[in-house]
Amino acid sequence: MNNAPQLAAPAAANPQPSAPSAETIFDRYSESVVGCYAHLYDGVEVHGVRDYATGTDSGTSYEIDNVTPTSFSVYVHIADGGLDCVGDFSNYKDAAQYGAEVGSQYGWPVRDYVPDQHRTTLAPLQ
Repeated sequence: MNNAPQLAAPAAANPQPSAPSAETIFDRYSESVVGCYAHLYDGVEVHGVRDYATGTDSGTSYEIDNVTPTSFSVYVHIADGGLDCVGDFSNYKDAAQYGAEVGSQYGWPVRDYVPDQHRTTLAPLQ
C-alpha cells in the first residue's frame, strides 16, 4: 500500500477535460443528419472525443481527441470540407461498427483515426 501524500496537479491555463460519464453512450443518427443530402458528403470518419466543458458551461463541449479520448464519435465528411457528427459511443467497437455501416450504406470510404491503443477499449476510458 502506498501511503505517500498525493500532490495536486498545478492549475493550467487551458480548461481541463471533464471526467468521463458513467452512463453508456450509444447514439446513432446518420439518417437525421444526412437525409436527402448524401450528395454533399464523401466519406466517414471515426474519432476519439473528449468533453472539454468547463464548470461554468451548461452541457457538453466535445472535441476530437484521438490521444486521450473518453468516448468515440462517427462523422460524415463534407465534400467541401468539414465534418458532421452522426453517432456517439462509449466504446470504440460500437463506433467502428457504426462507421462501417454508414460507409456501406452510402458507398463511402471509412477512415479510422483512433490510435491502436484505444481500439481494444470495450468500456469508457478512465
